[in-house]
Amino acid sequence: AYAALQKNISAKIIMPKNAPKIKINNTKEYGADVILYDEFFESREQIGNDIKEKENRSLIKPYDDIDIIAGQGTAGIEIAEDLKKLSITPDIYLCCCGGGGLIAGTSTYLQYEFPNLKTYSVEPEGFDDTKISLENKKIIENLSNKKSICDALLAPMPGEITFPINLKNLDGGISISDEEVKKTIILLSEHLKIVVEPGGAVAAAALL
Repeated sequence: AYAALQKNISAKIIMPKNAPKIKINNTKEYGADVILYDEFFESREQIGNDIKEKENRSLIKPYDDIDIIAGQGTAGIEIAEDLKKLSITPDIYLCCCGGGGLIAGTSTYLQYEFPNLKTYSVEPEGFDDTKISLENKKIIENLSNKKSICDALLAPMPGEITFPINLKNLDGGISISDEEVKKTIILLSEHLKIVVEPGGAVAAAALL
């Protein structure tokens, strides 16, 4: 939405109805048309494809796009720079994972900088498709009857582009319960004065 605003491009953003209100409102403030969907009865992918065909728009996927993966990978550069300033060589990298774009991009760069780094995806219980897919060495879809408060990480399955990268880079996956996520949100707020949404807390939950 912000990028579209900078370039004066019309943007439609598809978000689940249970996304944090602040995220929905901020997206609208950047001028985007926010389309809310029910993740239990509707398919975000289908909605996106329908709009693309009917309105002749470009569809930018949230993770399964090589440019998006590269863009998310720049977070790995920032992590590496911060660690080097502190003279730290990391042993393990834990990264929240939905469709796998963030961890595909960041792990590629971090393993270039730190060749001995062990990397693990962290997902909500019931949406640990990357973990299960890594164990089976093929893409496996989540069961459709699961729920989680981690709205940002509820991709139905790993991406066609992200999974081969993650199969090469990752050492495994970890799943976290909603209860562990809630405890971590409180701890981060009270002790570190950091406010995080549920999907952003799973990696810290795995560490704790």
